[in-house]
Amino acid sequence: MGTQLDSHLEPPLPTPRISRFTAFNAERRMTMTTHRRRAFRRLAGALLSLTLACAAPGPHGRAWAGGDKPKCQLLRVGTLALTMDANMPLLDVGVNGQDGYLIMDTGATFGTITKPAAKRLNLSGHWVPGIYMEGVGGRVSVEEARLDELRLGDWKAHHVDYPVFTNHDLSDNEKIFGVMGENFLSKFDLDIDIAHNKVGLFQPKDCEDFALAYWTDTFNEAEFSRFSKENPKIWLKVQINGEEIRAILDTGASTSILTERAAARAGLTPESPGVTRTGKSVGIGDDLVQDYVGVFDSFRLGDEEIKHVRLRFGELFSHGGRDMPEMLLGLDFLRAHHMFISHSQRKIYFSYVGGPVFQVMGPRLRREIPEPGAEDASKDAQAEGKK
Repeated sequence: MGTQLDSHLEPPLPTPRISRFTAFNAERRMTMTTHRRRAFRRLAGALLSLTLACAAPGPHGRAWAGGDKPKCQLLRVGTLALTMDANMPLLDVGVNGQDGYLIMDTGATFGTITKPAAKRLNLSGHWVPGIYMEGVGGRVSVEEARLDELRLGDWKAHHVDYPVFTNHDLSDNEKIFGVMGENFLSKFDLDIDIAHNKVGLFQPKDCEDFALAYWTDTFNEAEFSRFSKENPKIWLKVQINGEEIRAILDTGASTSILTERAAARAGLTPESPGVTRTGKSVGIGDDLVQDYVGVFDSFRLGDEEIKHVRLRFGELFSHGGRDMPEMLLGLDFLRAHHMFISHSQRKIYFSYVGGPVFQVMGPRLRREIPEPGAEDASKDAQAEGKK
C-alpha cells in the first residue's frame, strides 16, 4: 500500500526565527575511564524509576488473532495528554511540586532540564566529567541534578537524577522546563495522535509479525535502526529527489530540515535559483544556524511519496560524521500524520490525516523576531489528497 501526495506552493512572505531543540549525540572521550562510563550509564538510566512506575499494563488494549501464531496483545500502559505550543509537543510534568512541561523529544538521547529552568526550580547541578551533548548549534557539557520528585501525568518517581544542560530556555514560556528524551520514550511503543492531543504508551506481547496500525486499514510503514545502545534514536532512510538521506525522527524539531550537504546531493544549494534565505534556528548549543528554503521535486518515506516539497536546509552541525543525521524529520511531519512508533519492532506506522506535511512557516509555528530582509513562505505545501 502507498500514499502519494501533491504539494502546492505559495508566494514567500517574511519568516521568523524558528526555535529548534535537539540533542543528538552524547560524546564520550576516546579513552573513557570507569568513572566516566558509569556516569554515562547513570544518565542513560536516569528515568528507570519513572519507567517502572509507568510500566504496569492497564486493562485496556487490543488483540489480533494470528492463525497458528500466538495472539498479538497490544497492552496500553497509559495515555499522556499532549499540549501543543506552536510546534512543540508538551507533556504535563511536575518537578519538586512545581507544575510545568517537558517537550516530547525523540531526537534527544537523554531528557534534560535547561540551566535557566534549573535555576528557577532551585536545583543545583554538578558537572558529569567527560560527557558532552552535541546537536544543532554546537556542543555543551552536561550537569546532573537530583530531583526529589518527578511527575509525568499521573505517575511519580522520587530521587531521580536528571541531566541539566543548555544555557538558554527552549521557549519564552518559562513553564517549559526541558525535554523528555529517548532514554525514557524508547521503553514503550508510542501512539502519537496529535489531532486528538494524546500519546498512548503500549507494551506489545507476541506482536513481532503484526502490523500495529490499529486505527486504519490504509497505512504506510518504514523500518528504523539505532546507531548504538547508548544512542537510541530513530534512524530512518528517506529519499529526496531520488537521493537516499539519513534522517532521524525528531519530535523536538519544530520543522523538518536538511543539512546543506544533503540538500546539495539532492540538487539544491544556497545559490540555486529560487532558494531563499530565511530566519535562524537555535538548538542545544549557543550558536544560531542560518536556514534556507528550496523546492525539491520529491520526498519519499516508506510507501508515501510527496511531490514538489518546500524544505528548510542549513549547516546544522560542526561535522558530518556517520553518527550525525542528514535530516531532521520534525513535528510538522507528525502533525500531518497519525503515527505509531514501535520501538519493539523498530518500525513506524503512519497514515496521512490532512494539512501541510512540511511547514517552513505558518500560523502553527511560534512567531519570533524575523531576521531583517528574510523571506519565506507563509503557507507551505498543502497536501490535497491520496491516490
